[in-house]
Amino acid sequence: MTISGGDGERDREWQGLLDSWRPPHAPGDVVSPALWDLLELAAAEPQLRRLFPWTSMNELHVSTTGDFRDYGAEPFPAVAASTTCGFIVMAHPWGEDHVVLESQDPAVALECMVRLTREALSSDPSGDAGTSA
Repeated sequence: MTISGGDGERDREWQGLLDSWRPPHAPGDVVSPALWDLLELAAAEPQLRRLFPWTSMNELHVSTTGDFRDYGAEPFPAVAASTTCGFIVMAHPWGEDHVVLESQDPAVALECMVRLTREALSSDPSGDAGTSA
């Protein structure tokens, strides 16, 4: 999958993430195939493409700044993925106490992530979703 259009820096980040998780995956790897399925869908989603992507272990995250260290101030959800457990959408701050949805379908999980991301962006009156200028 090649990304075109949009913000160049964000596009490069999405493309780099896709390239790093692209098959083939090692036998017995329960994370990479599921995360790849999620990333393919996420990279095609305009709402998420407005943001910078990053992964942590088996989770997809997004950020307005492109610096994953700023995530604490940003109210965006995350999705954990594995072929054994499926997809788990977590509201921010992420963790077992903030699980919003569990699904075996990456499209359903992504739809939930997009909805929560849209809500977070629209609830920020400054339009920067918790980042400072």
